[in-house]
Amino acid sequence: MLEKLLLAITITFSLNLFLQVRVLEESNRGADLHQLQQPAPTILVRLPQK
Repeated sequence: MLEKLLLAITITFSLNLFLQVRVLEESNRGADLHQLQQPAPTILVRLPQK
């Protein structure tokens, strides 16, 4: 009985860890794609006329 409980706890912990890593990877991938889709900012400079 104790072995089954330990096995269930181990499987649950492993699945949670695996799914958490996958979610973090997907969110990082999404951030990279979002950064690539944004155009570079345009900088306008006006020089005073003498």
